[in-house]
Amino acid sequence: MRRDPAVNAWFLHPAMLDGLLYSNRRARVRAGTLQRLRGDVYAYARDLEDWLSEHDVPSIRQAVLSGQCAEGMLVTADLPWQWSDVASERARAHAGEPVRSSFWAHLHDDDRDPVEVSGSFDPRKLTCSTANVELRGRRSQWIFGQVSTVHAHAVELRPIAIATLLLAPPPGQWSPDWQRVYPRQVDQWSGVDWEGQVGDDDLARLKSIPEQEVKRALAALIGEPVVPADWGGEVNDLYTSRLMVDGRQQSAAFLLKGPARFSPMTIAHLGKNGDQLTRLARSPADVLVLQHCHHIRPEVISYLQDVTSNFRHVRRYLVLDGPDTYRLLSAAGYLDPRA
Repeated sequence: MRRDPAVNAWFLHPAMLDGLLYSNRRARVRAGTLQRLRGDVYAYARDLEDWLSEHDVPSIRQAVLSGQCAEGMLVTADLPWQWSDVASERARAHAGEPVRSSFWAHLHDDDRDPVEVSGSFDPRKLTCSTANVELRGRRSQWIFGQVSTVHAHAVELRPIAIATLLLAPPPGQWSPDWQRVYPRQVDQWSGVDWEGQVGDDDLARLKSIPEQEVKRALAALIGEPVVPADWGGEVNDLYTSRLMVDGRQQSAAFLLKGPARFSPMTIAHLGKNGDQLTRLARSPADVLVLQHCHHIRPEVISYLQDVTSNFRHVRRYLVLDGPDTYRLLSAAGYLDPRA
């Protein structure tokens, strides 16, 4: 059984894949090449998996929010797309009509206007009849493609592959949401009342607690004896190999955000265009942890999920927002809940 990330493709663009995967004529011929030449969809997908595991391809979210999105660049995009009537368009295309299928979605960031991401494709290149179901209505799918055009609030993609991306968990850890680790799954925090209500007055108490204090508290709660001092070149604020998740020891890298900006976290809280999350991803950790003393916006969590879903290094992630931070500090005696 495959344990590497896998591409379950609904659409493939053979000509673009040929140019991408086999442009170097001196390159070693891959095992699946002969099958690929016969039009074997499975062989194309396996060669694409190999290519993706060797190349660092940014997500469309990373490219747009970093300001580096440019025509011609390769990106991935896993968004809740709105699909055109793909099944009908496929039938019409096979009947000889010059028709294309289309998709669109919006990237949201609380600090800027939404960016529409859209594209179109030849429905005759769908790989199987199941694609008629998978690409319909509003449904999330993974797209690997090339940026065709970039405008202030719109990006057009030329898809190379449209698929369900199967990110393989470590053995014995599969669940539908296996990548996200919830605080209650951490063994060292088993005594915390995660159902306890945290009101605005409770949250406001975190405004007076410096980030360094939160760092020391988290290290103590995990049993990590090394608490590094802050410095400008760090890729994480705290690193440990002692995090226990559902009975399994995991390494974890933390990005901590204290009360300097006491407001719901947006991408703008994370350095220029979210680059602090990109730096966090350089940490050699099983779990990437994002902590903030206030609420955390959904688009930030989506960005973190993108970072941990890179085909070259798939990881898990954990989010500690203000209420979670309050519960942890209170349960461990760092806050008097009656104060």
